[in-house]
Parts: sequence; C-alpha cells; structure tokens
Amino acid sequence: MAFDTSDALDRTDYSDELLPGTTLFHGQYRITRFINSGGFGITYLAKDSLDRDVVIKECFSSTFCRRTQTRVRARSLGTRDHMSKIVKCFLNEARSLATLKHPNIVGVHQVFEENDTAYMALDYIRGHDLQEIIDEKKAVLTPDQITGIAARLVSAIGYIHGNGILHCDISPDNIFINQDGEPILIDFGAARRSATGEAQKYSGLSVVKDGYSPHELYTAGGNSGPWSDVYSLAASLYHVITGKAPENCQTRLGAMAEKRPDPVKPLASGISGYPHGFLESIDRAMSVVALSRYQSAAEWLQALPKPSPRDERKVVLLRRVLPPAPQPVTPAPVRPRRPTTRIAEPDISSLRRISGFMGGWLVDSETGDVMAREGARNDPEHDATRATAVDMARANLRALGSSHPDERVDDILITLGRRMHLIRPLEASPTLCLCVVLDKESSNPLLARMQLRRVAQALRF
Repeated sequence: MAFDTSDALDRTDYSDELLPGTTLFHGQYRITRFINSGGFGITYLAKDSLDRDVVIKECFSSTFCRRTQTRVRARSLGTRDHMSKIVKCFLNEARSLATLKHPNIVGVHQVFEENDTAYMALDYIRGHDLQEIIDEKKAVLTPDQITGIAARLVSAIGYIHGNGILHCDISPDNIFINQDGEPILIDFGAARRSATGEAQKYSGLSVVKDGYSPHELYTAGGNSGPWSDVYSLAASLYHVITGKAPENCQTRLGAMAEKRPDPVKPLASGISGYPHGFLESIDRAMSVVALSRYQSAAEWLQALPKPSPRDERKVVLLRRVLPPAPQPVTPAPVRPRRPTTRIAEPDISSLRRISGFMGGWLVDSETGDVMAREGARNDPEHDATRATAVDMARANLRALGSSHPDERVDDILITLGRRMHLIRPLEASPTLCLCVVLDKESSNPLLARMQLRRVAQALRF
C-alpha cells in the first residue's frame, strides 16, 4: 500500500515502461531493460534478431498517454488529439532522421508503428554523456579536447540544419562521448522541421531545459531557427568549461529588461588556456538576443579557431581501477556495539535525474544516520531540508510499525508548501529508506515515484 497526503495521486503502482522480454516488430527486437524516460518518449536497451545491442525509443508522453498491457492509449478524450499529434510528429521526424548520416549524430536503423504508437531503433552507444562526465568525473577534458569536441558538434548541427531539422533539445545529457572519444548528438525527440535558415513560429508541444534553452523556445509562437540550437550547444559547452550550468535564458532576459548585469559572466573575461577566439565565440553564441548570435552553424564554425593536432587527441574515458589488496594485519580489539544496517558507499547519484529534484538521502530510520546524500546545486537550505526529510521519514516509518505484517508500504508522499517529500522504504532492509525532496511546481509526482522505485531496486548491498 502507499501513503499519500496529496490529492495528486490515485494509483499506488504506476509503471509506464514495457517489461523486459517484450518483443516488437514481429520479433525483430526484444526489450532487455529500461534506460530512461523523458518528455516525449521512453528509451530501452534491446537485442535485435542478430543478438546485437540497439536502443529502442518509444513515443510515449506520460502527460497524454497511458498503457494497457503493451498498448498505448490516450489518458482521456481530451488528450486524444494531442497524443495523435505527438505520434504523427514522432514518425515524421524519425523518418527524416533515418536519412541522416554523420559520424557525430546517432544513427537510426528502423522506424515502425506498433501498440498504437511509434518506435525508433537506434545505435547503442557505449560511453558516457557529458552530464555524467561532469558530475561523476568520468573523464578529464582538456581545453584542446573541448575545442575539438566543439568543432565536431558545431559541424553536426550544421549538417542537421542543412537537412531542414532543428534539434531543440541540445544539453549535456544529450551529448555522448563514446569509447573512441567521439562526441555523438542523441535524442531528437523534440526535433522539428524548419525551412533552412528561416524562422519558424512554433505553437505545438515543446520541451525546454533551464540553462540550455533560448528564450524563443519558452513561448508558443517564438521565432526558432538554427540560432536556437546554436544557443543550446554553446550553453552546454559553457557547462563543460565552467563545471556548472548557466542561468536560464528567462532570468537573463529579465536582467536585460531591468538593465541589470547579465548573471552569466563572459567566458573570455575570466578563463585562460583556450585558443584565441574560442571562448569569445561561445559568448557570442550564447547571446540572449537571437539576432546577436551566429545565425547558422556554418557562421559559428568559420569563427572557431582552426584545430591544432592537439585537438585531435580523443577523450579517454576513465575506468575504475581496483586498489592493490592490503597486506594482512593483526586486527585491533573492537568494542562490541549494537549491530546496525550499513551500506558501503551506496551510489544514489541517479536521484538527480528526478524532475524537480532538491535533495535526496539514504537514511537508517532506527538510528537517524544518513548513509548517503545527494544535494541540489546552490541550495542554501540544504541542511534544513535534510533534517526535515530525515525527521519525517523516521516518524512515518515508526508509525507504520504497527501495520499488519502482510501490508507492504510502497512509498509515502507528503506535501509541505512548495516542497514534496517522497519516502520509499527499501525492500532489502526495512529500516533503510530513500528520502527525496522535490519542487512541487516543476516535478511530476507519478513519474517521480516510478523513478524512485527504480533507484531503490538498483541499490546493491
């Protein structure tokens, strides 16, 4: 059972993804595991008929769709038209993407319809996305390597623009570095058609990412064009260079309107070690006003410094190396203590992928010990938020101690002001629980519960 103090949820077991073992396209593909979900789709790892790994992207928007067994249905009569439009756009863009052939763009193998929705089969890329590389230090990127990555990606977006497509969702988590050190642009779920080089007034469904989307993507009817992808790629490179995402474009636009300084400091004014003109080009590409940016990728590429032989050195992804086995020593006597449940360095970093994430902790509800923690960036109230989350988790789990042994608690959702506290006990150890604090305005409670369940199931003791 689930305990919920808000009116937002009416189901206790919510799962949108296809189960492992599900076959698609007359048995051509077999789902092996869920990878991720986003605004327009669910991504799976699968095997094709030759037992090769491929990625399957399913057109599925949790806002408008629901699943009955494997088939996808509109959530209501009111969302039927929206769902039909999403599937139609997905198919059109997938077929267009299947014609693209570029070393720095993910390859599309097949496009098909099934389960009353649409699917893409894509290359499976072994490596890490830039978000993981930044957050988890999966590689050390030098200025020369970043310069080379930038040139390849600018060339890639120029290629897709030349084929009349805008990506509209470029961000560090949609740029992979494969095992050969090549950057690969992925996830064209928000892509849209555009006359090459011309503005496009778009009034349909869209996805924006704070920090990476230009202001014209925030408003229906905004004039989007190649300059929109130019901004998003520049903002992603800004994150790689500085280690933090830039302020969102709406905040920057507000500062400009009020004649305040731009909260995003120019790279060229405070960072050294890069070729002359490189940082200046990113600053221009990140201009708030669209007309002040490069109007095309070709224009930006021409402004970039010519790559040197050092830029051709590929990124080397770091692998975990086990330390040498310690020499045996005589253990010192240890005073007896009451046994407690412990986890050795648990990894809960994937909590950050939950929409509206403000903080997360793995807590021992008996002792109140915090076993692992993940904090939102630049949150001055992190300690107070953690203390509140831990206290609520302990109090709720103690209150549940009198429940019938056959009753299983899936999770507990508590709303306090603009924050939601989501608590999930771990099946492997009932005294341990994951506590997550979410921003009520930007989170999706149903999706958050599903994502938290996956994190809990993935923890290893």
